Amino acid sequence: MEAYVVDSAEWRRMLGRLVEEVEVVGPVERKDQPGFVRFHRLARPEEFVEDYTATTLPPKKAFFPPVEELFTVSPGDPPVIEPVGSEAPFVLAGVHPCDLAAIHALDRACASPPADTRWKLNRGRAAVIGMDCLPDEYCFCASIGTCEARKPCDLFLTPIQGGYLVEVHSDAGKKLLQDVRALEAKERDLEDAEEWRRKKRERMKAEFPATPEEFARLLDQGGLEDVWREVAERCYSCGSCNTVCPACFCFNVEDDFNDRLDGAVRRRTWDSCQLPEFALVAGEHNHRGERWERVRHRWHRKFLYLYKQFGIPFCTGCGRCSRACTADINIVDVSGRLVEFSRKERSHD
Repeated sequence: MEAYVVDSAEWRRMLGRLVEEVEVVGPVERKDQPGFVRFHRLARPEEFVEDYTATTLPPKKAFFPPVEELFTVSPGDPPVIEPVGSEAPFVLAGVHPCDLAAIHALDRACASPPADTRWKLNRGRAAVIGMDCLPDEYCFCASIGTCEARKPCDLFLTPIQGGYLVEVHSDAGKKLLQDVRALEAKERDLEDAEEWRRKKRERMKAEFPATPEEFARLLDQGGLEDVWREVAERCYSCGSCNTVCPACFCFNVEDDFNDRLDGAVRRRTWDSCQLPEFALVAGEHNHRGERWERVRHRWHRKFLYLYKQFGIPFCTGCGRCSRACTADINIVDVSGRLVEFSRKERSHD
């Protein structure tokens, strides 16, 4: 792996050049909510926020928007179907390791048959610049194994004295560094970056209670209904946890017809397995009509079903769900309760 050093001023100059050449999506402060950060198109490099911990919505929205038009239908014999979408390249910058891990997980899930062609199209348009961060009390990426994730970034920046250590992870990343005043990294620069990572690990207070493999096995054994019901007593089934999750990918599809009923737009929108109608089917049967069943499904989806299929949990330790929960349900606390309950039950067998 090649590594270089870029000072802060040169990084801003690089951002400015990119903003002039292509669309750049990065962390910017919300004008309607000062102090909160979102991924949005940069109008100028000064908008880029470097010291955020987590955005409200994850950067997956650059590839999988909350509301996305898929195609339009116009009159004709047969009707004319026109795909909607852009092929223009763009740069997604300032992506933290936990969110890189989520994009990597979604790359795998969306490539699994039947493949999500829209995800593949949008991913193929983007270069990704990762950036390291410092955690808050909700982050637990160190114990879930994503603290130092690099896939699928093209460049990765770690703050060091006076600027950044820049790791090159692809040919596309090397191309981004063209015309950038970058010095080859020396041993002290690598040590500075390692010191940053050490501080990051030290500041991480939340800790997941088991390895992904152990936790998947625990969930697969079952017998945890009492805990699911406890949590469900507090849950509002609002779907906030799924909405902010960087690795959730469920969606709904709807057709919106015009007033004359001779044209339509097909859209897909994010959906949540915690909403009461999510598992409702024809005949008014609901496969998960009870709230505790939906709560259980969320943990099984993140840590069991997809873990069995892809060998990784679809939770990356970002803590967004715990921050967003209106009922103060914390994913680490609940998982700890599940581990504790399971061990107690097994000791009685």
